[in-house]
Amino acid sequence: MDLLAAIFARKREQLAHRAPLQAPRAVPARRPFLEALTSPRAHVHVIAEVKRKSPSGGLFPHPDLVAVARAYAAAGASALSVLTDAEDFGGSPEDLLAIREAVALPVLRKDFLCAPQEVQESAALGADAVLLIADALEDALLQEMLHAAREARVDALVEAHTLQHAERALAAGALLVGINNRNLATLRTDTATALQVLPGLVGRARGLVAESGLRTREDFAAARAAGAHAVLVGESLLRDADPGRALSRLLGGAS
Repeated sequence: MDLLAAIFARKREQLAHRAPLQAPRAVPARRPFLEALTSPRAHVHVIAEVKRKSPSGGLFPHPDLVAVARAYAAAGASALSVLTDAEDFGGSPEDLLAIREAVALPVLRKDFLCAPQEVQESAALGADAVLLIADALEDALLQEMLHAAREARVDALVEAHTLQHAERALAAGALLVGINNRNLATLRTDTATALQVLPGLVGRARGLVAESGLRTREDFAAARAAGAHAVLVGESLLRDADPGRALSRLLGGAS
């Protein structure tokens, strides 16, 4: 069993045995995630990621996630991605709640969601968007989860690693598609992946995102030239002593 399959097997087991997440009594007004990534801008939009650790990057030296999120917002991020997975990323739903309360940007809940129930829970927690991983979700389930997102009025970023899975995402009704340079089955990263896949998706989705392994202004510019409206960046920022300053440097020359 590869890493992605093992994670989803664990998630399904946990979902079968846990109580529904407790959401705040008042759900805040939704912030438009897709629109934030596709509005006209001089440079590519950035979804800046907040997490404590990752299987590929280890432990990051920034325990105050709210401070990191605020720094990203001040540096020019268009949206935030918050990891809520505990085992591999050290996150929790409480992280999403705290960050969304502290920062005015739209927030993506990034986790290994495997059922429509979790999309509904994400909306109740205040997420403006959810990540759905096409590589791990069969067609019927992906369609159900996209329907749940529409019903809950949250955007869905449907992630794929290959053109084949991106095509499945579009067929299921995805409006926002992300191409992950990292193969989640092996954790190998190749920044050429998004550059090869994105051109075949231009004009077929309302929004396109390049994800993982993007570290330089040149990476940002190449992603935009390939058709990306936005890039999702985390580890390259979180390795820096000042993630906000690192993002500001990258945006200063991105075009």
